[in-house]
Amino acid sequence: MKINKFNYSPILYNKISFGTTGRYYKSENGDEFGTNSWLFRDDIEWKTLARYEKNHFCNKNRVNIIQFASSDGSEAYTTIISLLENFPQKNAEKFFPIKAYDIDEEIVNAARSGYINTCLLDRINLQVNSYDYSKYFTDTKEILNIKGDVKLQNQKTLKASNILKNRVHFERADMYNILANLNDNSDTVLMCRNVLGYFENDRVEKFVKIVSNKLKQGSLFIIGEHDTTNSFIDRYLKENKFMYVFKHVYQKL
Repeated sequence: MKINKFNYSPILYNKISFGTTGRYYKSENGDEFGTNSWLFRDDIEWKTLARYEKNHFCNKNRVNIIQFASSDGSEAYTTIISLLENFPQKNAEKFFPIKAYDIDEEIVNAARSGYINTCLLDRINLQVNSYDYSKYFTDTKEILNIKGDVKLQNQKTLKASNILKNRVHFERADMYNILANLNDNSDTVLMCRNVLGYFENDRVEKFVKIVSNKLKQGSLFIIGEHDTTNSFIDRYLKENKFMYVFKHVYQKL
């Protein structure tokens, strides 16, 4: 049974959005465009990040995790699982709900459905990074169809449990608008991963300056491998009062 069929095109005028787990999508001119979304993408040390957040924000009653280019929800789910698995649930609750934004309406609807398309690597990562992943996802025979999806072998659709769905809010929004209205109190984790690497360097630099002006001392800014490989973002962050903490994680000074 097909639960949804989205008319999804990832590259449109002046916007970038990302598709489902470990897939590629074709643009309108036929070029393939890589996604940035799969469970426990290894350009972040997720266990290290969760433990660092626990200690770093130990005196905060509330921590706001904001995620841009949220795609199908894989990264938000990864964040939730990492936090729940690495310290007691009652202490983790101050990080939820995660606010996850994407500019593409179709992919936001896909995320809200609670279904994700997975490859074998996703399911291995779930088993490695959780004591019992069945409390987070269940196998399903439902099919999540997104136009342009290049099918991989062994594809399986998983359904997120309420443990995950109740701890994240998916919304369609432009990240610049969210930043403009952000009120930080040194209690923000801003995740903008594998997005800025698609921008020209002058635009990356301007974005980093905006983030620097909005975040206060102690808040975290998290990027991805694609960003560091394809831009000078590391330099821009250092020039704008960010300190390198560990792999792709920076703290506002």
